[in-house]
Order: sequence, then structure tokens, then C-alpha cells
Amino acid sequence: MRRASFLLFLMVTVIAGCSSNKEVNIDLKYDQNISLEYDQVIDAYQQLADAYSEASLSVIGYSDIGKPLHLFMMSKDSDFDPASIRKKGRTIVFINNGIHPGEPEGIDASIQFSWDLLAGKNDLKKYLDNTVIAIIPVYNIGGALDRSKYYRMNQNGPIYKGRRRNAKNMDLNRDFAKQETKNAQSFANIFTYLNPDVFLDTHTTNGSDHQYTITLIATLHSKLEGEMGTFFKETMLPALYKGMEENSEYGMIPYVATMGFGDIKNGIISYNDHPYYSTGYAALFNCYSFMTENLVYKYFPDRVRSVVDFITQLVKFTSENNDEIRKTKDKADELVKNKDQFHLAWQLDTDYKEKLFFKGYEYVTDKDNSARGRRSGHYDHNKPWEDTIPYYTIYKPVLSVNKPYAYIIPQAWEEIIDKFNNNGIESFRLSEDINIEVECYYIDNVNSSARATQGHRINNNVEVHTILQNMQYYEGDYIVFVNQHANKYIVEMLEPHAPNSFFAWNYFDPILESHDFYSIWGFESHLYELLDEDTELRALLEEKKEDNPEFAADPIAQLQFLYENTDASEIEKWNRLYPVTRILNKLDLSVNSQSKPNERI
Repeated sequence: MRRASFLLFLMVTVIAGCSSNKEVNIDLKYDQNISLEYDQVIDAYQQLADAYSEASLSVIGYSDIGKPLHLFMMSKDSDFDPASIRKKGRTIVFINNGIHPGEPEGIDASIQFSWDLLAGKNDLKKYLDNTVIAIIPVYNIGGALDRSKYYRMNQNGPIYKGRRRNAKNMDLNRDFAKQETKNAQSFANIFTYLNPDVFLDTHTTNGSDHQYTITLIATLHSKLEGEMGTFFKETMLPALYKGMEENSEYGMIPYVATMGFGDIKNGIISYNDHPYYSTGYAALFNCYSFMTENLVYKYFPDRVRSVVDFITQLVKFTSENNDEIRKTKDKADELVKNKDQFHLAWQLDTDYKEKLFFKGYEYVTDKDNSARGRRSGHYDHNKPWEDTIPYYTIYKPVLSVNKPYAYIIPQAWEEIIDKFNNNGIESFRLSEDINIEVECYYIDNVNSSARATQGHRINNNVEVHTILQNMQYYEGDYIVFVNQHANKYIVEMLEPHAPNSFFAWNYFDPILESHDFYSIWGFESHLYELLDEDTELRALLEEKKEDNPEFAADPIAQLQFLYENTDASEIEKWNRLYPVTRILNKLDLSVNSQSKPNERI
């Protein structure tokens, strides 16, 4: 039903997709240190879609600024339906641009690559034989519409750059897991619809300086399932680096993250792309995911060309390894549906390191500068160096959880279900009231971040304990079975102690507040009356006093003990109870299929 709705939407909103032999007259200006404005970008794709039958441009979602998101697709036989594409044995490469519009290389590079491919330049069109390419021209439209020469002033072009944050002042590359913006909600719908095999997000980075124009963040291979992780590390990544070394004047190096190592010569590490990043989110759905990070100090035209080169190598590799990519992804999907244990947090293994050839510049510490009031330094381009450095690539899981048979989400928290709908996750609703035994989490300790991020004081260092107990649920409460291709996302977002869960992002914070207030002094007279009537309770109290002299001398402790051993303590059942509970064993539940309210896209 959801797919049919979505396809109907596409049929209505496809702007162009039929060849009309129109002339393409795109005025790309990156060689002049100018990135195209938003309307010029959409016009460029419109021209390509009008001129080539292999291309289509569709409105496929909405953004917080009120402007529609577009999706540009290139397919050899003008088949733009992902379900049909998959039946034909083709792979899908999905490229996202302009998440931070001040980092616009990918915006211009994707237009250049698409134009080159459709025009048959360098025999690129052959890659469409078994590969379909989908591109979001500009993701953060609000940021792209706000251009200034003063944004990202340390960046070597273009002259005018967009704003980093979107219309809600949100950093969209921190919103892929929680999906609080319309942009992210639309992206999740698009991603679910496409179910891509390979994903690329294009960015620019500052920080350390070196001789490379383009660096690459690849999702952690240890997060990918089975043969998929092995193929990624041992075949795909080496081929992409080799392809860039042999076919691009810019070469490529892994993203330079030094963490606690300081000087680059001491080593760099693979970047842990959490699920709130685009690549971390994509990896949850068994997608080979990448993020290009161009160096701000390099000239904008070179940065654009290096991204064109990387997209070319990525599409080339995907086409040439079509069967293996599809096979490993399909196997990973099945593994995720059936695996029992999921990893929630990772830690760098500093005992394992590889050797990486690196071209850098010497870092020179400047003399004291009284105007700055601090010491400073710079990378001296007159002192280049080439050497082998340590490269730390292994992360080990440090927090894992066994999946339940299903989660129960009370309908009071149905905004979570809305998010699941966006991600193609099936849910069901109880058709009657039930009382069943479930595993409950209680929040023992939690710290909130001192500084707000994305409007949240993130919950971290969460400590929990579990209890098996009977709970009452009602008709309309939600059941989410953990037997889906999206199991990683389900578990990651619903386990309260997961670092990127909905609980971490404050969605369930009301449970941390006090429930029904009680005072043991208010129960004092009632509890002592119970002692006259309940001989077993009195015997229990006397035994405790006899065994524990400190307890016998503490009337408050005695009142607390009596309270905890009476039915009155039932109200404590709700104190810091996490509302999403776990059904551990298979049950026959009376449920109705949950309709997808978010079919609007």
C-alpha cells in the first residue's frame, strides 16, 4: 500500500523524464570560483531531464523552508521504479548534496558528472547498463538560499557560500536518527523508497592541513554484517583508493581524525560515524556508505573536480561489482532479520593498526603572539613530507543487547511510530486489552549534557536494570516485531541505554520526573495499624530488627521497610519506568496491521 501510494505520487510529480532533443545549456561556474545558486541547480537538472530519456527530475518531499526536495535519477531504460530496478538485477547509487550548503563541491560536481554521463563522455554511459543513480541536488534548501561571502571565511572558495544550518537552525547531519526536521523525515522516506546499495554524502572539512584535496569517511566495516563487512574492507575500499590514485590527479586519503594522537605522524583513526550522521544511518540499513570531505584550504575548482573523480570511481566500481554488491547486501538483510544480538556502542581498538602512506606538511609552532594571547602554529607548505603513519581501523563493540521478540510502545508515545513509518518499519496495534509479562527497563542513573545540541540536553551514561513483571496494555497500543530488515534501527532507537536512542534525545524525559508523591510519614499511622492486623508483617519487622541493630534503632528505615512490604508500594512500579517494554518470548497476540499514516511524502 505504501509503495503504491509513493509511486502514484511520483507519477504525478515527475517534472520531466522524456527525451525531447532539447539543447543543454548549463552554465557551470566552478572554474570561476562560483557555485551555482539553488534555482540554477534545479534548472540544470531540469535541462538534463528534458534532454535525455534516461533522466528524470521529481519533487519527492518537503523541507523546513517550505521548498520541495527534488530527486534526480538516471536509468538506462527510463525505469525509475526501485522495485522494478531491483527485479532487473541493477544496483542503486544514492548521492546526497548540500546538507551543509557552505560545503558545495558535491552540488556542482554531481551536475558535472550527470551531464558527462548522459552525454556519453569518456564512455561513462555504459555504467547505466546495471546501475541506477539517484541524486538529491540540494538537501538543505534553507541554508542554500542564504548565501554570503562571510560564511566559512577560512575556506578557499567559492566566493559565496551557503549557511550551515537549516530553516529550524538545525544541523541536518545530526538529525538522521531522530528525524525532527521535515528534511530528515523526507530523506527517510526517500531512502526507504530507494533502498540503495551504495550511498554518498558530500562535505568539506577544516582542521589539519596536508597535501590531499579529498578525504573519505567510510562507514565502519565492523558495523556491516558478515560478507558485506569483509567485502567492504578487503575489496571495495582498496579499489576506490587505488582508482583515485591511478585516475585522478588528486589521489585520496582517509579522513584525517587524530583524536588523542595529536600530530598526524602519530597516526589517524577511522571515523566512528554514529547513526545521527548520514553514513551511520545508511549503514543501519545495510548500505555501503561514504562521505567525501574536501579540504577547505584547497581551491574550490580542484575540490569540485576531485568529487567528480570520486563519483566516477564509485559508480564504476559499483557497476563492475554489481553482482557481489547485491549479493552481500541481500545476505546482510537476512542476517539482520534473524540475528539475536545487536551492538549499540563501539570503542577504538588501539592495539591494532595498519600502515598508511601519507603526504603532509610540517606543523610549525609560531612565537607568542600578544595580540592573540596564546601560542599558535601553522602547516608550512615549504616543508612537505611523505611517510608511512599508523592507521587505526578497528572498533570493538562495548555495549550489546539481545533482541526481544517484540517491543510494546504505548499509544501515548505514538510519535515514535510516526518515525518508524518514515523508515518503512512495520508496526501493529493491539485489538484488545491485555495483561502480559514483559521485560521492563528502569532508569537508575542518567547524565544530561551540559551544552545543548540540536535543541537537546542529550542523556548519556545511562544506567538501567531490568525486571520481568506483568503490565497492562490497551487496545491500540503498538507492537513492533524484531524480524525486519530495519532491526538495527529499531533496536538502536528503542534501547534506552543506546548512545543514539530516542531516550538519549530526550523523547522520554517525562518518565524521569516524580510520579505520585508519597511520604512515609503520611503512611505512619496506617502502617502501624497494619501491624495490629497483619501478624506476618509484624513478624517480618521483628525479625529484621533482631537481625539488624542499626535497623532496630532507625524508625525511618522501619517505616520504609513496612511501606515496601505492603500493597501501597505498587505506585513505585511507575517510578523511572521506561515506557517501551520488551516481549521476550513468542506470543499469540491479537493485533491489527498498522496503517502507514505518513504516506503523504
